[in-house]
Order: sequence, then C-alpha cells, then structure tokens
Amino acid sequence: MRDYSIELIDISKKYKLYNKPSDRIKEALFGKRAYREFEALKNISFKVKKGETLGIIGRNGSGKSTLLKIISGVLTPSAGQKVVKGEVGALLELGTGFNMEYTGYENIFLNGTMRGFSKEQTAEKIQQIIDFADIGEFIHQPVKTYSSGMFARLAFSVMISFKPDILIVDEALSVGDVFFQQKCNRFMKDEMTGITKILVSHDLSSIASMADNVVVLENGEMAFYGEPLKAIEYYTKTLHSETFATQHALTEQHPPVNSAVEEKDWTRVSQESLGGAKEIQIQAFRILVDNEAYKGYIQPGSIVELAVRVSSQKTSTEVICGYLVNDKYGNAIFGENTLSSLNTLISVEKSKEYVLKLKFQWPEIQQNDYFITLGIGEGIHELHHTIQCWAHNVIQVKSITINTVHALFNNKIKDLVVTPY
Repeated sequence: MRDYSIELIDISKKYKLYNKPSDRIKEALFGKRAYREFEALKNISFKVKKGETLGIIGRNGSGKSTLLKIISGVLTPSAGQKVVKGEVGALLELGTGFNMEYTGYENIFLNGTMRGFSKEQTAEKIQQIIDFADIGEFIHQPVKTYSSGMFARLAFSVMISFKPDILIVDEALSVGDVFFQQKCNRFMKDEMTGITKILVSHDLSSIASMADNVVVLENGEMAFYGEPLKAIEYYTKTLHSETFATQHALTEQHPPVNSAVEEKDWTRVSQESLGGAKEIQIQAFRILVDNEAYKGYIQPGSIVELAVRVSSQKTSTEVICGYLVNDKYGNAIFGENTLSSLNTLISVEKSKEYVLKLKFQWPEIQQNDYFITLGIGEGIHELHHTIQCWAHNVIQVKSITINTVHALFNNKIKDLVVTPY
C-alpha cells in the first residue's frame, strides 16, 4: 500500500461575492440573499506520495493559491475531503509568520517558537539559516526595511531549516534573484528527497526538472494531471488558444492553394502584416521540433525545422531565406540565413510556389518566451539587395532547460531543402 502525504477527494471552494459592503448588512437584517456565488475550485481530486514533488501550473485566477491554502490549512474547503499527513511548511505570501518590527535574527527565533522548537534548538540552526539566506548585516535590521528579494531569501531559509514533512512554495521565490532561485531549486532537489513538495511556478523549466507529476488548473478545475512535459505541452497550447484560434480563422478565410497538401499542417500568414517588396512573398509556415509537431516548448539541443511556403511573382537566382529570434522585449537574440550559413542562393521562377525548409539547432539560452521572424531577401551585393518579404514575430515558442546542453554557437542553418509547392 502506498504511503500518501496528501489525499484530496472532490475538493470544492465557494465564495460569496457582494457588490458593496452594505449588501452584507441588508442580507443579515432582512434575510434576503444579496450575493452571487463564485466557485474557485470544483471537485479537485489527486494524491501525492510521500517524497513526491507535485507541480501546479495554470493561468492567474485558475485557483492555484486557493488550492494551496486549503492543503496548508489556511482555508477550509466548502465540500470534499482532505487528508494531510505530517507538518506542513508553506511559503505562500511574503510576510506570513513574520513580525515586521523584529529583526531578521529575532524573526528566526519567532518562527522556531511557532513551529514548536525550543530556543536552544533554534540556536543550533541559526548559523545555517543565516548562511543560506546570505543577506549580510541586514539580518540584524527590522524586516520591514527588507526588499522583497531579501524577504524571500530569509523566509525560504527559515522554512527549509525547520524541515517540514510537506513543503509548499507558491511564486514567493519569483521575487528573488535568479541565482538564489537556482540555489533553492538545487537544495530542494538534492537535499530534500524525502520531503513531499508542492511547487507553483510560472517557470516551466523548474517545473519540468523538479516535478514528478503536474496538475494543470483551468477555471478552478483540474484540466490535466500527469507527466511534467505532457502537462507543459497541454498548458502552453491552451495558454495560446486565442492565438491558435486566430490562426485557424485565417486559414479558413484563405482556401488551400493545393489540396494535395494537408492545409492543417500549415499556419497561414496574414498578408496585410507582411513587409518588404513582396515580389516573393511568404504565404504560410510550419515548425517541427525534433521531427515532431511543436509541443509547446523547445529544449537546448533540439533540432528545429522551419518550413516556409513562398510564392514568387518573378524569376530570380539570388534568393536568400533566413530567421531571427527575438525575446519578449524585442531584442534580437540570434538568427541566420542561407547565404551566411550555407553559402547557398535559392533559385525561383515566376508564378510558382515553393517550400523552403531550414534546419538549425536550438541554442542554450535563458528559458523564456521567444518570437521568430521569417525573412526573404534577394541579391548578394549590399547595393543591390532587396528585402522581399518580412514576417515579423509570426512564431511564438517557449524555451525550457531541463538538462544542460552546450549548444550556444550551433544555431547556424544546417540544411536547406527547396521543393515546388
């Protein structure tokens, strides 16, 4: 029989929402309902084995924080059964369990007392906590003077030092610097193997590398439960469902040029959004990652294939195709083209369509959302070069890092295939 730390059976949570405070008084005086009901959680059921790490992901407002508060005992469910075995340490909101007027040093002893440790037992852990938090002399300053990052450092250090049976961490670490986040992740993965952990984070790389199973919440319901990469694939696809719906609508508005090709495999590009001379024009694109349809994420070392469908209104023997990857702030991260990578020029004929397939290796870059711009140029001399077509940020991808792969400088185009369409 498996030993479960957490068992939830049909957990639901409902709130009463009032339009204004006076409605509560009217309801109490006259007995007439003056609220509308909001169901934050709906029939949530899952089990977490002892020592397992469960990730929980979902959009803002999907019910993640409510679920964690129910598990930790801060909230009582409106319906359902909950079984939690062991002491729970929850880092849900910065400041919980801390006295703002006390120094960091004094707050360590306060937290020890709240967890049932004697002053002597806490004193044995004090240096360990101070060293891990690494906030220097600020440990002797009132915590009300701390930045959110310093607060997160101290709160996490205190939490792990008192070794709860179940550790719950909700986005609180996201306010700290990236080096401390990595330090915390390494500690949880290497030093807390026997402790049950529940992690809520928008950092999908952390979820992928640390979680044994992942729950995806949507509008208070458990939409998916399973392996991390499959959960991330499901989540990222639903997260961008509006984008996918728009792309599908564009496909419906433009009937297939060639019915022999599966149109569903391509994403049409809105012709109004294109730039350049447009004598050679991008019509649609397709992206494959490691010879499979894009699953919602890319890892360093993966082979990316960009298939670009173009139509030509002229004959040319000096066509160049390329890509540019930008971060979410619009900064160019890397890019290449067929001339610089392969020393190859592409030939096209007037009134014909072609599929250009570019392959390259995804480099080791910071995990984040990235946007791919596709471009078609013509002419090898700088004075006679024409930007024929520019499809700006038409592909959005999410880069996550699970295992370190040193592929920083391997993003050159490795192969080019040109076929008539």
